[in-house]
Amino acid sequence: MLTEDLIAIATWAACGAAVLAAFAEWLHARRVRRLARLAFGPENQPRLWTQLAPPLRVLALAGVVWALVILMAFEGSSRARENKAKTTRHLMIMLDVSPSMLLKDSGEGGVTPRGAQAANLIRSVLDRAPSGEVKVSMACFYTDAMPLVTACSDREVIMNFAGNLPLHIAYQPGKTDLVKSLNTVGDLVKDLPRKSTTLLVISDGDTVPDSGLKPMPSAVSDVIFAGVGDPARGTFIDGHLSRQDSASLSQLARRLGGTYHNGHRLNVPSEMLRHLLAPDETKEKVKINLRVLAIIVLTAGATVLCLLPMLLEYFGSAWRPIVKMRREGEVTV
Repeated sequence: MLTEDLIAIATWAACGAAVLAAFAEWLHARRVRRLARLAFGPENQPRLWTQLAPPLRVLALAGVVWALVILMAFEGSSRARENKAKTTRHLMIMLDVSPSMLLKDSGEGGVTPRGAQAANLIRSVLDRAPSGEVKVSMACFYTDAMPLVTACSDREVIMNFAGNLPLHIAYQPGKTDLVKSLNTVGDLVKDLPRKSTTLLVISDGDTVPDSGLKPMPSAVSDVIFAGVGDPARGTFIDGHLSRQDSASLSQLARRLGGTYHNGHRLNVPSEMLRHLLAPDETKEKVKINLRVLAIIVLTAGATVLCLLPMLLEYFGSAWRPIVKMRREGEVTV
């Protein structure tokens, strides 16, 4: 339902409730006038402030009806749209899925597969990122980058792809092309808001050409290269010695204005994720949307309707009847 239509319906419902309440207050005022001496004593008048009670009751009842109509229109889809609107940052993960990531030379003791260590790094970052404000996209790369997930809020979906799935079989065998993959991912995130995206690249390295690397779009605020695999001791695969090429990863980080982290054993430090983990400044500002306004109006109206009878009972009139008890048990006023 459109917001304008919803407000119109709620306003008409509140007006109808106000008319009925005003008619009821008029009938109540007629009866009070007939019983004024009995209710208010010899003065025949309540306290002056009680003149505000009828209009307050009418306004409170109209406000409650308006707020209830507004709140009844908010369903789960409306909540989902609100949660979606809260997204202020994006995390783009580039995961190397080349066959060398299956080698077991990473982690404590050097017996963890590189892919499993990459999953540990991703889990560490996701655990620290605020889930309500950060949406995660993911792409794997080998000979080129392939998008896997776009703007996902379910962290387990991300971890499922990072959990040593044999994604390299989706590619034709060849050499890892990290530069080409970075250019592809840059095209994927270019339409996101400016400076809203942190790019996390997890790889064991690659031979980097001198040219061909495009600058990252304005959507990317931070570029982090996390290397996995032992940078000192290599393992043979496919006729060559494979180890973490920290030199090429740090070179790429410098060319893109980013940072390099040796993730062979250590998680990515929080200092490198400062933009991703920074508190949302918009949360410090009070935002009153239609739903919040309806809750405020409902609370105020219900409070008036609940407290007003007690105030009228104890502070509405200065006259108090004195009750005396006789010995025989009879009561006189």
